Amino acid sequence: MARILILWNQIDDDVYEHYRRDNRRAPDWDPSLEIEPWETVEQEIELIQRALIDGGHVAYHVNIRDNFQNLLDAVHRDPPDCVVNLVEFFRDDPEQEHNVPALFELLNVPYTGNRPVALSLCQKKPQAKALLAAAGLPTPRGIVVNGGDGGDGGAIPRDLGLRYPLIVKPAHDDASGGIDAGSVVHTREELEARVKLLLAEHTMSALIEEYIAGRELHCAILGTEALPLYEMRFKGGVDDQGRELPHIITYRAKWDPYSRDHYAVESKCPAEDLSPEVVARIQDVALRAFRAVECRDYARVDMRLDEATGEPYILEVNPNPDLADSCAFAQCVRASGRTYGQAMNEIVHYALERAKLKSRRYTGPTDTLLNEYLARHAAAK
Repeated sequence: MARILILWNQIDDDVYEHYRRDNRRAPDWDPSLEIEPWETVEQEIELIQRALIDGGHVAYHVNIRDNFQNLLDAVHRDPPDCVVNLVEFFRDDPEQEHNVPALFELLNVPYTGNRPVALSLCQKKPQAKALLAAAGLPTPRGIVVNGGDGGDGGAIPRDLGLRYPLIVKPAHDDASGGIDAGSVVHTREELEARVKLLLAEHTMSALIEEYIAGRELHCAILGTEALPLYEMRFKGGVDDQGRELPHIITYRAKWDPYSRDHYAVESKCPAEDLSPEVVARIQDVALRAFRAVECRDYARVDMRLDEATGEPYILEVNPNPDLADSCAFAQCVRASGRTYGQAMNEIVHYALERAKLKSRRYTGPTDTLLNEYLARHAAAK
């Protein structure tokens, strides 16, 4: 039995609570559709807590509410045996995500999931692409257009060396942020307009990549095992602005169950009509990508299977995928023959085993020195 702290971060009211209070059961554009009930973030956290309790642990959760003192108190006043790290941003900034496990490292607190270097790297798409390419892994060809007012900020090279259609996305974002029906462009004029819009709306560079037409397949990894493949199937249609939806996963498709985008995609796990050889090839690429960016415990590698060549191209490595019971990772877990609870306990087991190995290798003055520092800091205040 271990004491497991589940840490999460939410500062605003949960949007799905608002939907429930408003009794919104169907999208405005088609009252005949019935929205499937979505859990709130807290309910998703409670499902993980229940799975760990059923696994024999003492599990509890804390919402740090974007407050550093809350975070420090949760892990330092009464240190748990392990933290399940579900914090995806800090100070309303996703690029601060990696600093949270960095604190756990300094405090010598065992935690689940990926280390700061992997979290930071994978959020910087161009740098991650360069590392994957250096490892001999296939990624779409692309270039970066820097933002800013000075120099060549926002300037697109005249000779791109890329084939249309192209997709334009924020270079340092995740969860399909900045992706909508206008992200895929077919002409120079469309490209320039899209880059200009993206740079105006986001305080980061733009990544321009060749659009890979083909099946979108996600490979979840648990421990060192590539799980059965998850496929996103595209049904076409238009978005809420009347634009034709390309075969991509937009932000609203993921997070807005009342949008047309959401109904333009459907999932299948395991993916069908793939030969064992193709599945093995995709899983091998996913595992090599997992290792190339130094992931551990779990991740999800999103790929496109090029319809012309059959080559799997890596779109991104997600080192902190949603672990909610209703999401893609959980579907892959079940397709592997595990229950959701087994997978959550397996993830915790990895962290607890690392802690045992570390305690046998090194016992140092870190905690004593840190306690002295914190005591002096408190006294000074």
